[in-house]
Amino acid sequence: MPVGAMESTYTFSFLKEHDIPDLYDAFMGAFADYVVPIKLSRKEFDVKIKREGVQLSFCVGAYQGNRLVGFIMTGLGEWLGKPTAYNAGTGVLPEHRGQRLTERMYEALLPKLRESGIEQCLLEVIRQNEAALKVYQRIGFRTTRSLECFRAPKQDLTCPDGEVDAVTVAGAPKPQWQTYAQFFDVQPSWQNTSQAFRLNPNEKLVLEACDADKQLIGYVAFFPKTGSVAQLAVQAGYRSQGIATALLREVVKRTEAPALLVVNVDATCTRLLEFLRRRNFSYLLGQYEMLLPLV
Repeated sequence: MPVGAMESTYTFSFLKEHDIPDLYDAFMGAFADYVVPIKLSRKEFDVKIKREGVQLSFCVGAYQGNRLVGFIMTGLGEWLGKPTAYNAGTGVLPEHRGQRLTERMYEALLPKLRESGIEQCLLEVIRQNEAALKVYQRIGFRTTRSLECFRAPKQDLTCPDGEVDAVTVAGAPKPQWQTYAQFFDVQPSWQNTSQAFRLNPNEKLVLEACDADKQLIGYVAFFPKTGSVAQLAVQAGYRSQGIATALLREVVKRTEAPALLVVNVDATCTRLLEFLRRRNFSYLLGQYEMLLPLV
């Protein structure tokens, strides 16, 4: 049932399971002319829904008649200790832009989020997308940090072979997520959190680096079929000793995809950014992470 209609030509409804095919079609139509065009297979789209914790009953659709012409995909989870709604994708078909549909969909969504105990909304927006940025600012979102994205074909990566003294790299049958978190300098972005990594149905691997005493000193979490690296960190006292390079070298060996992708690196993580540049990763794009408090 419609949750409201600001003009007679559009109605706004929360989505259900049977709406996924229409949502996929609308997603592909809305992002075909995006700043960075997005092309996902239906299987990849389903993975995105699971990975980002999307709950259809909290996703808003804008309809003209029976046609879905706009949407907000909403993931639910916890962010920095607070119940959070994550914007996993907002899109409007080109011929329906200019009608304030994003703002009107949020007007439908925010009361439900508050009633459900959600304390904040989180999203990322490409920095060059000035139109979207202005819309989110009007809604009340404020920038919390800048995020950088990188890609490197495997054959272009520079991972010198030298052995790291008494350090071994091996798969982790039981990842130690609480210990890994102690290696963070900053919180990973929503798609790269440990929860999102575990929710992703794709094949995934965690490799650990241990010293001669079998003490855990570094790790990497990645997807071998896509080449996406979700997390890479080394314990503070062991950095600049070739451990991250050893981990990355093993990622290359175990990855089926032709390239590695590292997205949403906090712009303040200068050591990691410099490491990626030295390894010959190329800059793709930058995003703003934005937050809207609800309480």
